Amino acid sequence: MLRWVGDVTGAAPVRTQELAGATSSSVFGITLDDRTQVVLRLHTNDAWLAREPDLASREATALRALAISPIVAPALIAVDETGALCGRPAVLMTKLRGEPSSDISDSTLRSLAEALPALHAEPVPDGLPPFAPYQEVSQRSVPAWTSIPDVWNAAIAVCASPSPSSPTVFIHRDYHPGNVLFDDERLTGIVDWVNACAGPAEIDIAHCRLNIALAHGLEAADEFAALASSLYPDADPQCQAYWDLVDCLDFATPEADETNPRMDEYLRAALGRWQRGS
Repeated sequence: MLRWVGDVTGAAPVRTQELAGATSSSVFGITLDDRTQVVLRLHTNDAWLAREPDLASREATALRALAISPIVAPALIAVDETGALCGRPAVLMTKLRGEPSSDISDSTLRSLAEALPALHAEPVPDGLPPFAPYQEVSQRSVPAWTSIPDVWNAAIAVCASPSPSSPTVFIHRDYHPGNVLFDDERLTGIVDWVNACAGPAEIDIAHCRLNIALAHGLEAADEFAALASSLYPDADPQCQAYWDLVDCLDFATPEADETNPRMDEYLRAALGRWQRGS
């Protein structure tokens, strides 16, 4: 791995640190002997690679497109699409300044919302796959830990129906506060483009809203959603509620943990929004 990094950069790696926060791949911060700092994503999840063998090339495609856009994202240095050179499929990129925000202030929520329209206005890069839910209709089920199984059954029924019509745009697909960097409350970049695809803008809003709800509560999540909705004046609230439900079903796990009550609360609210059409 380090030999490949040295070959493509022309500089020797002198310090390597595995970065926290990655859940489906290994991500390393690497300092080179010319003091340059780079980031390497190494795809080590065999099950994910078996389902989606193009993960490295997908992120590389997104980063190439973002290099000529107003979106601040890492610059692509090199990609080993198959792992033939690095041992595993890998993407080497520049390191951005900043860290994910540990709090959700009004300023942070506004920045998270305001970053999305520019992304969704970018042309969809050739080579990105179409959006697909993580959970197929046949795989969706009511988790054993829930206290509101009827609500889950109702949400599953809604999401089994055809999705509402929505423009297909360039989406991040895993947009949430952990993938957005800040420096003194100023947004400095968006990272982790491995899930980028062509799909509805509403799924980016839904995924961020759900992550905020689980970490910080419904009030903060609803504030983000209101800010985001104000930037999409032609958006259909019921369409957004549909994708809120889809993302919640995608995100749910069979294991019980401390976020389960918030997940129940969020799903109930999302179903209510869909039923009201708002």
